[in-house]
Formats: sequence, C-alpha cells, structure tokens
Amino acid sequence: MTASIPFRDTFWNVPSWAQIALYVGGALAIAYLVYGLYQRVTLWRQGLPEDRLDRIPERLGLVVQHALGQVRTLSQAYPGVMHAIMFWGFLALFMGTVLATIDWDIALPLFGYKLLKGDFYLFYETVLDLFGLFFVVGLGMALWRRFVVRPARIDPTARFAWALTLLLVINVTGFVMEACRLAVVEPWWAPWSPVGWALGRAFVALGLGPGALRAIHLATWIFHAAIALVFIAIIPYSYFVHLITTPLNIFFSKLGPRGAIREIKNIEEAESLGISKLEEFSWKRRLDFDACVECGRCQAACPAYMSGTALSPKQIIVKLKRHMHGELPGPIHGELIKADELWACTTCMACVQECPAFIDIVDTIIDLRRYLTLSEGALPSTAPQSLQNIQRAGNPWGLPAGERLAWAQGLDVPLMEPGREVEYLYWVGCSASYDRRNQSIARAMVKILKAAGVSFGVMQEERCHAEVGRRLGEEYLYQTVTQENVEAIKPYRFRKVITHCPHCFNTIKNEYPQFGGTYEVLHHSQVIQALIEEGRIKPTKPLDASVAFHDSCYLGRYNGIFDAPRNVAKAVPGLRVIELPRNRERGLCCGGGGGHMWMEVKAEKRVNLIRVEEALDAKVNMVATGCPFCLAMIDLGRKVKGAEETLAVKDVSELVAESLP
Repeated sequence: MTASIPFRDTFWNVPSWAQIALYVGGALAIAYLVYGLYQRVTLWRQGLPEDRLDRIPERLGLVVQHALGQVRTLSQAYPGVMHAIMFWGFLALFMGTVLATIDWDIALPLFGYKLLKGDFYLFYETVLDLFGLFFVVGLGMALWRRFVVRPARIDPTARFAWALTLLLVINVTGFVMEACRLAVVEPWWAPWSPVGWALGRAFVALGLGPGALRAIHLATWIFHAAIALVFIAIIPYSYFVHLITTPLNIFFSKLGPRGAIREIKNIEEAESLGISKLEEFSWKRRLDFDACVECGRCQAACPAYMSGTALSPKQIIVKLKRHMHGELPGPIHGELIKADELWACTTCMACVQECPAFIDIVDTIIDLRRYLTLSEGALPSTAPQSLQNIQRAGNPWGLPAGERLAWAQGLDVPLMEPGREVEYLYWVGCSASYDRRNQSIARAMVKILKAAGVSFGVMQEERCHAEVGRRLGEEYLYQTVTQENVEAIKPYRFRKVITHCPHCFNTIKNEYPQFGGTYEVLHHSQVIQALIEEGRIKPTKPLDASVAFHDSCYLGRYNGIFDAPRNVAKAVPGLRVIELPRNRERGLCCGGGGGHMWMEVKAEKRVNLIRVEEALDAKVNMVATGCPFCLAMIDLGRKVKGAEETLAVKDVSELVAESLP
C-alpha cells in the first residue's frame, strides 16, 4: 500500500505474540459469551410456551424504531439524549470493530482485497472518531446524572459505576492508541481522525517523542485489548446483557391490543389459576425480567408510586428477575411480593408506555392478582362486595336489574328488538345506568343521537361486563358474564357498538373477541366527532369556559384515542381547550382503574387529588372527561379540595348536548 493512499494498519506497533494472544483471548471471550447466552436462553425456555413469532415484518419494524432508532427512549429529554448518543456511539464503534475484523481477517487473507482504504477509510475514520466522542459525552452525562443529580427513580449503585467506567476506559484508551499512532506515523490523512489527531498533537506538544509514543501505544493496546475482551465475555453475566435482551424483548413484544389480557383457557379444568411460582411464567415473561435495565421510568410514571402506595413497578420486575436467577429464594407471594404492592396498581399502563424495553408489567401484575383471588380468595376487604353484586344483580352497586333503564325515563329511548336492524347498539354501561351523576351522560348521548337522526337502540338485558373482576383477578366471574353478554347480543342486528365508558369500550372491542364477540366498537367521542364533521349536528350555543381535557387511561394509552374528545370539545363555541402538564400518552390516571373504584388502597395522597390540583394550578374553569370513572374521581377530588364552585367537571357529550339548539 503506497503512502499516498489512506489505509488501515490494523496491528501497527503490535508484536506477533500480542496478536496471537488477542486471537486466543478473543476465542475464549466469545466462547464464554456464547455459554452465558446459552444459560440465559435455557432459563427462558423453562417457562411456559407463548406464541410470539407472528407478524415478523412488524416486529422487525419495532426493533428498528425503538432499539436502533431509540424513539421511546428519546421521549424524555436529558436521559433520552444521554442514552441515545451512548447507544449510537457504542453501535458505531462495534460496527467499526466488526468491519476492521472483516477487513483484516477475511477480506485480505481470503480475497486479497482491503476494504479499509482510500476515501472509504477516511469516511470510516471520521465517523468512528465522532461517534466515539459522542459515546464519551454520553457516558459522562450518565455518570453525572446517576451519581451527582441522582433522580429518585434510579439507584446510584457501584454496579452501574463500574459498568459505565469500564465503557469509558475502553473508549478513552482507543483514542490514546489512535493518537500515539498518528503522532508517530504522521500520515497526511491524520486530520480525518479529528479526535485522535488533536490528542496526538497534544502528546507531541508535551514533548513525547516517537519512542515514548510507541511504548505508550503498546502498553495501552494490551490494556485496551484485555478489558475489551473482558467486556465481551461478561455481557451475559452483567448489566450489559440488556444490549441483547432489550432488542429481543422489543421484537417479541405484545402486538395485539394493549388492553387485551391473556385469557385462562378452559378455566374449569385449568391446572393453575394465576401465577404463584416461577414455573408458571411464560418464556416471554422471563425474557421481560432479563430485559429490565432498572432505569426507573416505569416507577416515575406510576400514579400508585406517586401517591405513596406500596407499589413500585420497577421493584416488582427487579425482584422477579432476581428470583429467577436464584438471588431471592422463597415464595413469590407474601415473601417476595406483598399483596399490597399488587392491589395498589390502577392498571393505567403508564409503566408499559414508558418502558424502553417493552416489558408487560401490568399483565404480570394481573396474573399475580389472579392467584390471590382465584386460589387464595385473598381479595382486599372492600372489593368482594362489588364482585358479588355483579354476579347477583348484574352491576357493581347491587341495585335491581329492573332499574337499569331508569335513566331513560321520558326520553323515548328505542329498545333493541330481534329482526330490527339499527346503525348503533348503544352500550350504556353500569355507571350511566345507576350512578345519578353519570346518568346525565347517557341522557346527553341520547339527545345527540336523536338530533342527528341516528338509528340506535339499547339493550334491556344489558349487564356489567365484569371488567373490574378481570382486573382484580376474578377471571372466572369475568368469563361467565362475558359469555352471557355475548349470547344476549346475538339476536340483535346492528352495524356498530357505541360506548361512552372506556372500560366498556376496551372490554367489548379488545377482549370480547376471545369469547366469540367480535364487533366494531366506537367511543362516543368518535361518534360525536363524526356527526359534527358530517354536519348532522351543529353546536351553536356558546359555553364560556376554559377547559382542560383529562385523558382516560383506557381510552388513551390503551386504545390510542386522544384527538376525538378534544376535537369534540373544540367544536363547542366559546370553549377554550388547554392542556394540563401531563396529557395524552403521559396523562395522569384518575386513580379509578384496576378495581380502585370499588376498593380502598393505603396511600399518602390519592391520585385524583393530585390531578385536581394540577387542574387548579392551570387556572381552568372546567375539566372535561370521556370516562364516567374519571368524572366520578375528579368530581370527588374537587369536593375534597373545596373547589366545587370554581372547578366544574363534565363529559364531552354533556358539553355538546348543552350547546345544541
């Protein structure tokens, strides 16, 4: 290779014995790596089967988007940028090392061709130098954040300190080697390695001659090679395993509806009801545990943790991970995980939304709840009554079934009839049927549908779908009621189902298909928005108020419906819609999900009070909702805060109904 052509001299200044040691050490490191990965995979495969090999292109797309592209990670500014530049820096350096290996060990000896030469080599050097610098900056940001800023959600342990330090040392020694080589050889292309070239100039300015630079280079090379091989070898046995487990977990993530919980098939004959021991987790759940990087994003987003309950979703997963690896022996329930931790979950999915590794935390919690409920009968003291009421009377209040349509008195609401087809089956739900405050939502919806000339009907035999039972782990009750409801719907002809309760919406849309009930389901805000856009209704009466829309977890995070209720509110003249600090995907739970509407949870401060305080701080006149649970919880919160006169709370359907001529 002539001096005029830029090229990569892979083993400059490295004696033969050191090269041989590198190859032997590399083979041993890779063997140790493979063995460690084999142990991990074996541990995962001890779990129960679960099909996660469907829709391969979609899964690969998620990996590209969230593992390579770091999209979810970048949703938070400082930690997102920090991790992204660390990851991209590491990835570029890793790919550069692989390319150098292919160049020296495959292309040159087998084909007599050198890849790393000419313009391509100049590009290669510049890119690796810059990404190496990014990597150092990211590592510095990580050390500063974890050990100086120290946010509550992360643990500044020695384990993370040595991991970050190891990566920093590997990268810095790489720059030192490059600087020494460039300072001695002085190729004309040296500036194309800007970091190494600048550092080499600094060494020369300090008076280091060629002999000293060669000695520093060799010593640094040996040290760099040794710690790099150690790094490769320990990946499966250390924090660095997430470099493999996180992309894998993203690939095998849940692609079905987020709100669809795994059913217990053949529940009457099922050997296990819920999960009580490690053997009952699927292989995917075990992978979940190993994918956790303990970043604490789930914990920071968790309303239960925020309100001072016993729950930390991060600790649930970490404890299960340590249990899987034999570090925390003993039974899962009672010793490893307390019942109070499980019952504190509102199932809001904030933890799942934030997790960069796509861990199904809520599904795991519900499976653990199932064991307590179905096998131990250990429901919280205030919960069983609501479930008994659903079983006995078809609603959680235990009110007579004959009163379900009392809200419709005087409205001439059409009833569903076999043989008569309507456009919409209006599923009213228990809240709007029995709760006096929420009955006005149903009345408002009827007014809107009639004003638009929509053909619809309600079911006299409608009963609670027992969603609260499923979230509390009472799968048997849920399945029984669901099958009854699906059979009750069968005689009727309709094109779509309307619900205004997001819990009804999610259950009928995403979970009824498990039991043969597949329907097109719309939230009432979607229907109202369409009617306004089509000109079938037109809100005209001005309502002078500043309104903050509160996102329901089961409507937003579960089903991705954010714009429809906002657009409905914006269509009402005079309403000024503003956003609370926590909104849309990061909206704060009202505290009513996961069975919490029907049970008491020990907390330092209820979530609904935190939400009301945010609304009061925003100086709005009204909170608009699209969920009867949210309306009830925020209504209670404003009463506790003494804000009944200054803060109203209404469903978006009520706003439109009030504005109609």
